[in-house]
Amino acid sequence: MESPRTMQSAPSNPTPTPTRALIPHEHGAYGQLVMPLLTALAIGQPRLASAALTLAIVLAFVAHEALLVVLGQRGRRALEADGPRARRLLGALGGLAAISGTVGVLLAPLPARLALLLPAVLALVVAWLIVRRLEKTIGGEVIVGAALSASALAVALAGGAPLAWAIACWFTWALAFAAATLAVQVVLVRARSKGKRDPGVTYAAIATALLAGAFAAIPLAGLPRAAPVALFPTALLSIIVCLARFSPKRLRELGWAIVGSSVLTMALLVALLR
Repeated sequence: MESPRTMQSAPSNPTPTPTRALIPHEHGAYGQLVMPLLTALAIGQPRLASAALTLAIVLAFVAHEALLVVLGQRGRRALEADGPRARRLLGALGGLAAISGTVGVLLAPLPARLALLLPAVLALVVAWLIVRRLEKTIGGEVIVGAALSASALAVALAGGAPLAWAIACWFTWALAFAAATLAVQVVLVRARSKGKRDPGVTYAAIATALLAGAFAAIPLAGLPRAAPVALFPTALLSIIVCLARFSPKRLRELGWAIVGSSVLTMALLVALLR
């Protein structure tokens, strides 16, 4: 028979140990959000409206991981161990994002307010992809990149940038991230199939079509030629990676190369637009 001391020391229903950092784990998503926002701020003027919208967008992005935990998208174990923390963090970040977003919307001109509909609609599409667990497919990755970069449209307009500049900014980044996705995906497909599948030529052709289409369509749409010029570095990198036998062991180097091409894209956009 167990002694009272032994019975008292035996734990009942131990609390699960927290298992994860409640910040977005998709490192590429940081660049897909930050680069367009920095570009949007640079092509506009320093205004409280654009700063408030930027803060709200960044806070909402950081809260994304906590939301996924609360919704159970990170698994039952994460929900049990990190659910309480995630709810508190989601409430804090969500509240701050709502306050900052409200200030930004109230101060922003009407075109910027209307432009917020684009990331809102795309966010709903991304949410559907997450529920269906399709966000990691190549189509899902492209839509996620377009959704994250779409926030730059409203920020640029809130900063007083011309509508053509703001559209060119989003259009360039959406296509640049699509091209970068092709480069990463072709390496992953080769690795997962152990070389049995190689969509490199197909993906390179798609990246080439994106670049050629941008050069042809942008002038016809009345948008600045800065867009296809700025797209060129990332599209060219994608084409090279798709056609070359890039080792899956060098994905980190590829990530840094994409960061470098993105910085060049941002620099070209800002220099050519302003």
